[in-house]
Amino acid sequence: MYRNLSKSIYSLALVNFINGLGNFVFPFLTLFLTLKLGYSASQAGRYMMICIAMYLPGSLITSRIADKFSRKKIMIISQTFFSLTFLICGLFYQYTQLIPYILLFGLFFDGASDPARQALHTDHTNFDNRQESFSLFYLAYNLGFGFGPAIAGLLFNSYPRIMFLVSAIVSLFATFIVAITIEDKMPDQKMIDDSIKNNQTDKAVEGNIFKALLSRPKLLIYICTNGVFFLCVSSILFILPLLSSTTFGEQGPAIYGFLMSSNAVTVVIATPFVVKLTKKKNTLTVIIISYLLYLVGFNILTIASYVILFALGVIIFSLGESVNATNNDYFIANHTPLGHRARFSTLITILQGSGFALGPLFGGELLDNYNFNQSIYIISIIILFCISSMIYIRHIYIRDNEIIIPTLEIDNKK
Repeated sequence: MYRNLSKSIYSLALVNFINGLGNFVFPFLTLFLTLKLGYSASQAGRYMMICIAMYLPGSLITSRIADKFSRKKIMIISQTFFSLTFLICGLFYQYTQLIPYILLFGLFFDGASDPARQALHTDHTNFDNRQESFSLFYLAYNLGFGFGPAIAGLLFNSYPRIMFLVSAIVSLFATFIVAITIEDKMPDQKMIDDSIKNNQTDKAVEGNIFKALLSRPKLLIYICTNGVFFLCVSSILFILPLLSSTTFGEQGPAIYGFLMSSNAVTVVIATPFVVKLTKKKNTLTVIIISYLLYLVGFNILTIASYVILFALGVIIFSLGESVNATNNDYFIANHTPLGHRARFSTLITILQGSGFALGPLFGGELLDNYNFNQSIYIISIIILFCISSMIYIRHIYIRDNEIIIPTLEIDNKK
């Protein structure tokens, strides 16, 4: 499945693997705030919301530049500054109370690199290999992430400084790989002009980003539904380390690291099979299935008093993550106008990311007013609403006789 892809796709996958391997800090940030700095659940939730929100100004600043000039240069510069913030946190760890503020700058630079990174991924793929390529990027990141949190869980209590230093070094190494192996492959004006004349779902659009967005109203509804769904996912991911710590006491951080590694291992094993099984399926049907898997996995956590049940819940929602990730980015990329890729990436980040940004705040407020189980039940009701909305969106696409996956369009022409 992953054979015969271009060298650049393998290089981008390697970069994703390295970044996943070095992602020590963010999975444990909630525990760092609550256990090391004494934040309450709602205070930690507000901070996490601000963290995620810091992606937006960075991505807004660089999105148009990435569409007009250089994706690669923007990615290298912003990733370098991102890495340096982790290095500062590690070198000056004794000033623990300042670390949350330093990390906000890091997230700003990570957000600045995101439009360029997403556009670079799309530039190096096409309709024929995009689903396989995007799944490989996702698979590579999670393969690295399978080791990172497990190591970080062991370091968290005794060697937190090392977590920051290793993250910085690994991120700088990934940036170096981009600098020496990845070509800055942007569509030129002729490609954009030719695209306007065809009927592909990613055809270019003349005008600004708002005109481009209005040319795809169904995609806008889809993205907004995802935004609400990601609010739910983000809320649960915020609650999960606290639930783990409450349930298992001092062993909570290590068990949480194990659970996150289980998440990554499940994704790594499942992703190739998911791509094969969904290659010629209606993408929106597959997205609905992913929502259902998340729902089941989250609700198992409400009855989990043993590690094995926790792991089962994590594995099931990890399957949902794999199904969603290998189809959501693919669906959006195939409907993003050529020539607006970086700006569309930023717009999608704002619409979908707003839900993710509000998730920790929502989860923290729920925990301040309800217990863990009640909080998860409330979130589950919202997920059911998202499932209903996605079923309606699927109905609109079918009603309008629009083909959602290019491979299905080819089959119909036969």
